[in-house]
Amino acid sequence: MAMTKNYGPVLAKVRVGKGKLLDKQKYNAILYAENFNIAISYLNNTDYWNYLSKFSQTTPSTLEIEKALFEYYYEELNKCIKYSPEEGKIFLNFLHDYELISILADLLRSKYYGVDFKSFHNTLTRKIFLEKNKISYEKLDTILELFQEKTLIPKLKQMISETVNDINRLTLQIKCTFWKTFLEVVKEKIGRQKLLTEIFQMQLLKENIMLIVRLKSIGAPNSLIKQYITPFSLDEEKTFEKILMAQDITTFATSTAEEYSVILKEFIEKIPNFKADELETEYNRMIARKAYKVFLAYPFQPDIAYGYIILKRYEINDVMNMLKAKLLPVSIENLKKVLILPIFF
Repeated sequence: MAMTKNYGPVLAKVRVGKGKLLDKQKYNAILYAENFNIAISYLNNTDYWNYLSKFSQTTPSTLEIEKALFEYYYEELNKCIKYSPEEGKIFLNFLHDYELISILADLLRSKYYGVDFKSFHNTLTRKIFLEKNKISYEKLDTILELFQEKTLIPKLKQMISETVNDINRLTLQIKCTFWKTFLEVVKEKIGRQKLLTEIFQMQLLKENIMLIVRLKSIGAPNSLIKQYITPFSLDEEKTFEKILMAQDITTFATSTAEEYSVILKEFIEKIPNFKADELETEYNRMIARKAYKVFLAYPFQPDIAYGYIILKRYEINDVMNMLKAKLLPVSIENLKKVLILPIFF
């Protein structure tokens, strides 16, 4: 097998990682723990302990918890990138760059609203994506240097170099550019990675529908919303047009008799049953179910690492929410509503 197609190293990494995903017993122990110290103790003898053990005798802030767990995600993601052959690495690079897109958007908003750099720095929880590279992110150009997908850099540089009249529209444009570039790569490289393509399609559907739901809820005009939608296919584009034209999205979702693809139909049917934040959680659970299928598929393809990292990101987010809930505190019933991976238990 050619070196560029050698999936052995990343497959070994993924198999080890899958075996370390938290099980039902561990989830429930943390979920029902009486306090933060008891909750975090259940992560002893897991990989999480390497990043969280420093909090075992203290009471950290929620920001400190987030920073530590983003460091774990950063390390896990970059190990998969390191061991992946080139044809699979490109998809993981986009997952890396998605975190940088979030940082860039946050920094642009901070600058626009006059937040001083020190305050921004102290509240940035994804800073590990910058600090490991010893980049000074007071200057926007230095952040752009960290993007793994180099075709994004000139597009983003052009956007942030222009005069900002509406910061919200700029951040929407930045995220839209990211997804359009990612879509181009996925379509260019569609081959054996059928599951990866379906996972990506679901991620993109979530982005589009949540964008429509949230912007329509604040009265944004259809012409503006349409600018930032990135349809995966012509069928989706037509469906989004119909959703935009509907006076009420919920009514549209419950009354339409249109024939949709299975994935599109499943996403639309969720709209009337949940509030915006709950809807996003439901979509994440759907994506997680699809991502889990990579473990049942042919292993020597890009799907395996991509699906695993999606699941690991969800698990880390679950752990983050459970530990933060013990600090705030949040009720167990409310906490259950935002957890993703217990759908498998």
